[in-house]
Amino acid sequence: MRCTQAREALSAWYDGESVDVDPAAVAGHLTACAGCTAFQAALGSLADLIGAADTSPRVAAIESERPAAAGRPTRWALRVAIVAAGLGALVPAAVESLGRADHGMHESLAFTAAVSVALLCAAARPHLARGYLPVIGAASALLVLSSAVDVDRGRVAVAHELRHLGVLVGFVLVALLAGGGSERRVRPFGRASGRPTGRRGALRLITRSAVAAATGFVLVALVGLLLLVAPPASAHAMLAGSDPAADAVLTAPPTTVDLVFNESITLLPDSVRVFGPDGTRVDAGTVAHTHNDAATAGVAVRPDLPDGTYLVSYRVVSADSHPVEGAYTFVIGHPSRTPAAAPPVDGSRSVDVALGFSRWLTYAGSALGLGGFAFLVWCWPVGWSERRARLLVGGGVVVLTAGTMLALVLKGPYDAGVGLAHATDAHLLRDVLGTTYGRALDARLLLIAVLVLLLTYREHVPARWLAAAPAVLLAGAGVSFALCGHPAAGGHRPLAIGSDTVHVAAMSIWLGGLTLLLGAVLRRDRAELTSPVMRFSTLATGAVALLIASGTYQTLREVGSWDVLFHTHYGHVLLVKLGIVALAFCAASGSRIWVWQTMHPIVPVHAVTAAPPEPDVDGRPRLRRLRTTVGIESALLVCALVASAMLVTSDPAVSVPTAHPVSADLTVGPDRVRVTAVPAGARRVDLSLDVTDGAGRPTEPREIEAALRLPASEIGPLPVTLTGTERGRRTGTISVPIAGHWQLAVTVRTSAIDESTAYVDIPIP
Repeated sequence: MRCTQAREALSAWYDGESVDVDPAAVAGHLTACAGCTAFQAALGSLADLIGAADTSPRVAAIESERPAAAGRPTRWALRVAIVAAGLGALVPAAVESLGRADHGMHESLAFTAAVSVALLCAAARPHLARGYLPVIGAASALLVLSSAVDVDRGRVAVAHELRHLGVLVGFVLVALLAGGGSERRVRPFGRASGRPTGRRGALRLITRSAVAAATGFVLVALVGLLLLVAPPASAHAMLAGSDPAADAVLTAPPTTVDLVFNESITLLPDSVRVFGPDGTRVDAGTVAHTHNDAATAGVAVRPDLPDGTYLVSYRVVSADSHPVEGAYTFVIGHPSRTPAAAPPVDGSRSVDVALGFSRWLTYAGSALGLGGFAFLVWCWPVGWSERRARLLVGGGVVVLTAGTMLALVLKGPYDAGVGLAHATDAHLLRDVLGTTYGRALDARLLLIAVLVLLLTYREHVPARWLAAAPAVLLAGAGVSFALCGHPAAGGHRPLAIGSDTVHVAAMSIWLGGLTLLLGAVLRRDRAELTSPVMRFSTLATGAVALLIASGTYQTLREVGSWDVLFHTHYGHVLLVKLGIVALAFCAASGSRIWVWQTMHPIVPVHAVTAAPPEPDVDGRPRLRRLRTTVGIESALLVCALVASAMLVTSDPAVSVPTAHPVSADLTVGPDRVRVTAVPAGARRVDLSLDVTDGAGRPTEPREIEAALRLPASEIGPLPVTLTGTERGRRTGTISVPIAGHWQLAVTVRTSAIDESTAYVDIPIP
């Protein structure tokens, strides 16, 4: 026997493996070979070093400590449940496939049947369950997304898609079966008795994280499927009624004009304006809430109004702090030409940009000030002595204060639609301070004052109070953010406000902790930074989970449909934010792997051989890698804050129609009218009308008119000014006070007494 064969056999036996070698031959070789005898002694010394020279007592001890039936009933219950879920999806698919003839449906049902078979295989071979997870998880996610799209577009009923619940439930059960309670073989020399280390351990960590993330995604997608079929909540105040009503014909002049909205509103000095037939204003007095109802607005009008058509134009502030505009007409006695509508107040672009910048400052200040304060209290108490940490938190407080003050002085010009020159207008500021928005900002300034006191006199604050202070401040600041944004309007407000509060608090904890890590903690020695990094890793994991849950709810509430998500400005900004946050999650996974490898470092063990041992190698990951991943995380989250500020200052997606050109052919009496409407900006559409006769030749009608109505808000009719450019062609620009799905009425007069009208719907974003 050669030495290599004998040493391979000895190594295999010490590892507990079986080899096809005669033990007697190996023993005879050892008696004749001094080198192999020394090799055997080295193996014995290595076994003693690891602490497994005699594995049988350890195996016996482990087996004796393990309960005889620990986890088995649970595992059997999981396997039975997986079988039931698989059959629950397989049997209906098989039955339905027998009654269908189209190829596409057969492919879909075959896909469902294949996933069901995978569930049954996972139940039959539980030790292979982890390998089935990627396939079943991907299939479940695709089923949920396709079902949500089809239900949202009205292609299928909800009851029809409930048959996919078996696959979803089965995936969750397989994840539970793969993640817990599987029996492991005990190998000699402790090779599998401890936790895996190095790359293998990191890969296992990634696998477990992926399983948890996939499970959470499926559950969230299931909730999304149920929420998408429900009608979306209205995110803006809308006109619910009026006195006089839209298009009403009165026999006597009214004394007041009263408007009723579907939710509480904030009034401006000129919230309601009334224009007479000659275009002059006929309203008199101050606009006020009728009967002290915050959802109403009323204004008195001049007495003895003449007969004719009157236009009511309004501009109020919704509960989510966004201005809402609209207009409608009514008639006293006999109608006249409708007065020209007041031009919509588009506001100042500079005010919009400045207000968005103030939002970004408040988010960044909350993360750096409040999130940094929480990091120092909960994760790094000794960090108060670090000058960099104190400067970062103090700078965050300054930024938060500046952003709040800027948002307070800019809100008045934003609501009134005026420029930056009116930012110091005391009347506008007083009006803002009397609103929910202003009171929320006042409360935030008080919280900032409390934070300053805690930072100044922290050494005199009891430890319990100091430990609870970050949670209280984060909750209060989160509520102030929620009351200044979209959660303050629409349905389910308490839940929406709570979700937004959690979202802002979780964001502040995550980004604030990362900033303190990058700016102060990671500049210290490894021995000093390990403890705060480990604590923050646990805290950030919980914050990210809350961030995902609250963000998912807000997305479902604000968007409401896939078309809005992919075809509106709000949806596009939201997609950009989601992409940035997804990249931040990838960077966070790198930081998480660093933490795991630091907790379970690779410990090199040198065999006892004739060769001198190599110098000890630190098995822990390098700090440079953690600094890189934390820096990438921080930069991405700062970009995500920019997208968040844009979302808060934008109209909710559910209230903005999809922008696309409209082209339609209308039959109006003996003629045909080709209507072409092309979006030309916010609430503006370029309109062209081409009139042809029965033979398709351009013809010049006696008169042609166009008017707009918004049926959902009872606004209109509003006349459209048309200009003749050539024979049979009219062009004009539509400018409406509020976005929505408008109805265009085209009236063609062919003689002194003959006229016809046709209608076409035009979405105006």
